[in-house]
Amino acid sequence: MTGSKILLESGTNEVELLELYLDEGSGDSYKRWSFGLNVAKVKKIIRENDLKNFSGRKQHGSADQVAPDIDTKNPLVLGLFEFMGSVIPLIDLSGWLRMEPVAKDQRMVLITEFNEVVSAFLVSGVNRIHRISWQELESLQGNMARYAEGTIIGTVKLTDPDRILQVLDLEQAMEDLNPERDKAAINEVEESIDCVYQALCADDSRSMRNLVKLSLERGGFEVEAYPNGLEIWKALKEISEKVGKTGMHVSEFVQLVVSDIEMPGMDGHALTKRIKEDPNLRDLTVYLFSSLITDDLLHKGEAVGANRQYSKPQIATLVRQSREDLNKIYKCGA
Repeated sequence: MTGSKILLESGTNEVELLELYLDEGSGDSYKRWSFGLNVAKVKKIIRENDLKNFSGRKQHGSADQVAPDIDTKNPLVLGLFEFMGSVIPLIDLSGWLRMEPVAKDQRMVLITEFNEVVSAFLVSGVNRIHRISWQELESLQGNMARYAEGTIIGTVKLTDPDRILQVLDLEQAMEDLNPERDKAAINEVEESIDCVYQALCADDSRSMRNLVKLSLERGGFEVEAYPNGLEIWKALKEISEKVGKTGMHVSEFVQLVVSDIEMPGMDGHALTKRIKEDPNLRDLTVYLFSSLITDDLLHKGEAVGANRQYSKPQIATLVRQSREDLNKIYKCGA
């Protein structure tokens, strides 16, 4: 497995993961933990000592106004600093993972952007970039699933040297720093009981999966939710087979698919590509709903045929637009 700086094509079911690490303990108790983060979420990597105008959380009286999307009073927020004309929070990644604080020498800061929020995470260091297939990402099982749910979305086995790369669910970290945000987002969805539609949704993050399901249901949909791209594709293949056998149109079974992009087994781009290439499914309306929907990455969803793309704070807009689109297609409410 080798690192790469080549931009990935759409629909290949591949991802580039930045390997970062957190060190714990010393001497005989020393342990290095390897974690993975989608390169597309990383804006810059800098040394902690190079932070500009860093101020501790307690010393920054206007923190709530500077970073409204994050509760800066949360103890996981170590402070704030300037980056490209904005003040952003520095988050203690080891604290969020319930680990010992990392040593203070030569620490690194990952500046990230997803869900339309720029923030930063303190880590021990970074290693390299790995290009993998989402099929290589193993979902958590058994006790590990119960222990790490909400922090890790899956693991990848690496070699030379042998180690396990744990892929982080930083979307959950951001929710933990602002637990009221999702509730407020659902309340923004306009309720509807007219023209009930059938929808399938997929997201590996439990919190985001629930957000999509509850929001769509509030907007007048009956929803089946799946934990990853592979599982929703299995369900869609069954629908494709029914369409082929009965001669019925796919809309007799389902009218909308809402998918995350980053998922074990199959990502949202690969899923969309398969749907649009299947003659029995290609008329399905497919929305991508992801923290990776940015101006720089919209072309990837367009390349695989996604009907619309929304970043994850835009759930109310997604539900409203989906009803408008489907009402036009199926002449409902006319």
